[in-house]
Amino acid sequence: MSGYGDHEVQRRTRLRAPEVRQRVLDVALDRVGSLGMTVGFEHIMMDDLIREADVSRSSTYRLWDSKEAFVADLMVEIARKAATSLVDESTMEICVRILLENVELVATADGRHRIVLETIRVALQHNYASVVSSVEWQSYVSLTAALLGRVDNAAREEITDALRSGSDAFVEQMAAFHKWFAELLGFRIRPEWAGDYRPYAALVSAIVEGLGIRQIANPAIVLATYRGPATVRPDPEWTLASTGLLAVFERFMETDPDFDLAVALAEIDALRDSAA
Repeated sequence: MSGYGDHEVQRRTRLRAPEVRQRVLDVALDRVGSLGMTVGFEHIMMDDLIREADVSRSSTYRLWDSKEAFVADLMVEIARKAATSLVDESTMEICVRILLENVELVATADGRHRIVLETIRVALQHNYASVVSSVEWQSYVSLTAALLGRVDNAAREEITDALRSGSDAFVEQMAAFHKWFAELLGFRIRPEWAGDYRPYAALVSAIVEGLGIRQIANPAIVLATYRGPATVRPDPEWTLASTGLLAVFERFMETDPDFDLAVALAEIDALRDSAA
């Protein structure tokens, strides 16, 4: 007569290989999400993952004959997850909130410019702090660095494809948001960029990512505040991240001579209604 343990073994062996693979990878992804990604994945123990995933050891080792093989597969999964988790929705919400809090300034070109400056100042610093403290971004950076080291060629190609696909989607989404917000406040991208906001979005992202790495070596400089232009406030403090975006904005954007105030105010009213 079969005992309870035998029943458990039989139940587990009925799992198909894709189910075993996903269960083990999900457990590992949860651990990376809580502990962060480390070089070599020293904290990943295969037997612990197998036990927590409730799968058979033999089925698992038929899929991955070594920890190195498993780690290569795990890195691809982390790349897919990290590359699709780069958008910080709260930053976009802050942009809209600042606009709605200062809607009385929209009627003049100077007022709209002040709103843009305040948005850059506040929203990008929030975005910087949010992104560089996230496990997803840290994993993204670790994977990017790993591609410069010793990674199996097949895994390298899959990781690169996953990062590139997710990053392309991220840049497209952020480009669309920057275009919408700039045009709502009477700005447009300069003619030499042929209407393409993706280089602008990519450069903004690079400022955040680059300063995130620079902060490791020079935290006092990166995290300090500096004097900058007045916004909706007379003497606000600026961070390096916000100052960097301001420089990029001034290089890429110009006043839109075809700006229609009535259309903009109608869209802002709709935003206010949806936020209520």
